[in-house]
Amino acid sequence: MLTFLQFLAEQYLEEKLIMYNQGKRYGQIVFLAGGAGSGKGFAIKHFMEKEKFKVRDVDAWKTAFIKLADTTDKYPEIKGLSLKNPRDVMKIHKFVKDKGIKEKSLDLLLRDVNVKNAPNVIFDITMKDANDIGDVLPKLLEAGYDPKNIHLTWVLTNYYIAIENNQKRERTVADDIMLLSHEGAATSMYEVIKGKLPRGLNGSVRVILNNRDNTIPYVDPDTKKPMKTSQGNLLVKDFTYLTFKKEGKSIGPEMDVKRQLLGWIAANVPKTKLTRDMMGVDPELLDNFMPKKT
Repeated sequence: MLTFLQFLAEQYLEEKLIMYNQGKRYGQIVFLAGGAGSGKGFAIKHFMEKEKFKVRDVDAWKTAFIKLADTTDKYPEIKGLSLKNPRDVMKIHKFVKDKGIKEKSLDLLLRDVNVKNAPNVIFDITMKDANDIGDVLPKLLEAGYDPKNIHLTWVLTNYYIAIENNQKRERTVADDIMLLSHEGAATSMYEVIKGKLPRGLNGSVRVILNNRDNTIPYVDPDTKKPMKTSQGNLLVKDFTYLTFKKEGKSIGPEMDVKRQLLGWIAANVPKTKLTRDMMGVDPELLDNFMPKKT
């Protein structure tokens, strides 16, 4: 049963949410990118209208297959694997890939799609390379999704916070895979900043800065604790994100936005030769984009 405070909160407190195409219930695709441990699940739950979307998450399939293997005679090759063991995670990842689960499930999802009421879908990806999007886009376009309704949102989290998150969550990724996923997401998004969008994606491009200090919940005035909904989710008053591109529009020349975004990237991605080379590819560009000292 709802407490009186929860009732008031859910009725009258307005949560800040990202609205894709003004909150349409049909025809929206969101590629939600981010390295391992970046908090994409948290972002879906707290920053988006989750109830309007189907979520395609490879991790959910891995959990389901392990449970099936452990409780039946099916798939003995993955029986007893643990998603807390990085080596086991690699084995189950290969198992899902070899079975072609991603491709088969997408074909099933799109098989009977009606253009007028095509489901909203979030694709939970790392975007460590362009194929994370490029392999899927042709099927979406063929099914009738409008390029202006195909969006990209990057969940950018400080790499060292993501490492901590990785150790605490149910599925633990090996250190080298962790690094590659964050390097790859950063370099892929850097190409987007330079104007190289995946062909067929002409919706919005947004970046969520998903560090702890960037999410501000409503606070119970009596207990001074963050308020939650009846489902147990944080009631979010504010969080930090920027819109780099609007639906159906080209990437604009707004230098303040680009400078802010490049500052976020420089402060949060892993400090490796690859990311240093990436940020140093165009010195003039970097000088223009980096935050100015005051």
